[in-house]
Amino acid sequence: MKFIHAADIHLGNPFIGLDQTLPSRFKKVVQQSTLTAFKSLISSSITENIDFLIISGDLYNATQNSPQIQEIVNQQFERLNSAGIPVYLSFGNHDFEANKQNHLSWPENVYMFEQSVETKHLTLATGENIALTGFSYQTQRQTKKIINDFPVKIQSVDYQIGLYHGAVGIDGDPYAPFSVGDMLKKNYDYWALGHIHMRQTLNHQPFIGYSGVLQGLNRKEIGEKGYYLVTSKNHVLIPEFHVISPIIWEELILSEVSDELDLIKQVLNYKYTKTTFLSVKITADLDEKVIQRLESGTTLEKLREKLPLNLWIVNLTITHELLTLLAEDNIDQKYWLESFEKVFSHFVISDYVSNQAPTFVRDYFMDEEGKNSLKNKMQQLIQSRKV
Repeated sequence: MKFIHAADIHLGNPFIGLDQTLPSRFKKVVQQSTLTAFKSLISSSITENIDFLIISGDLYNATQNSPQIQEIVNQQFERLNSAGIPVYLSFGNHDFEANKQNHLSWPENVYMFEQSVETKHLTLATGENIALTGFSYQTQRQTKKIINDFPVKIQSVDYQIGLYHGAVGIDGDPYAPFSVGDMLKKNYDYWALGHIHMRQTLNHQPFIGYSGVLQGLNRKEIGEKGYYLVTSKNHVLIPEFHVISPIIWEELILSEVSDELDLIKQVLNYKYTKTTFLSVKITADLDEKVIQRLESGTTLEKLREKLPLNLWIVNLTITHELLTLLAEDNIDQKYWLESFEKVFSHFVISDYVSNQAPTFVRDYFMDEEGKNSLKNKMQQLIQSRKV
């Protein structure tokens, strides 16, 4: 058996964090990036000759979509239909009403999950029986622990796969909260998760994890993005990550900079393989004149004039290293740091941020930069209380 697990494609997403100076050579690439990634996903499905494709929520960025996007989705699903590849998809918190809208009729190979948990069955050419269990969001906020409605594994099937768009949390949290323990109790062979844009593994065997977005949507979603190609080996389902994003968002931190020329040289020496949008952060101690040129935007403009065709500098900022706790408080520091690690390693932004906050804000606090930013604020508070 072989299938693809993808999620959070966000067709129609408006890119955030790019200013009006973006060269025309990038604009079409940006505008088409999520569609390009989606088309590549379909092509990969056909090339890999998979048995089926899973999309775990947020195929669309919104509940209403343009005729152009609807036409493209229909065409791509028809390509899979011609190749004999079924599609199993659920709708998430962004496109929760998409299954109700008057979109173009999809081909018969597309199976959508309703707004209550249901199980669909598939028999492969090998004779293997597959059960796929999932649901679609009823509203933008799905506060109920939908995981409780999932049945335990059906004994008569060879594999049972769960599609789940949600986040780790407790009953009442906004995005179909669940725990890894909740999922393990179901005895499924694979959990194809969606909603978190960063690729994450919550459990290795059976696999419970997020494939992440197909295409990074803003400067916080750094690194290569793509999907999981999942194959069975000795009745174990093993995911392998495949990169598919046409644009890569990256971050470069410069800790040693002698002057403006040195800064420009270091950035121009940055190695990249495809279209890259780069955020540059400087943590070095700088001369006041260099700081003035940076803050005025003069250095950024000068740097952008020298960039190669497939590289763009999104921003150029001066940052500072995280503050450390007072040395005189060494004993307390040990326990504070231990507490920090426990708290922030399980931090779920949806517990504290309004559902109206943009997705990239929530996801920012799921990565290391966001967690470190919170640690920094905590340390500053401790410092202020000791003064």
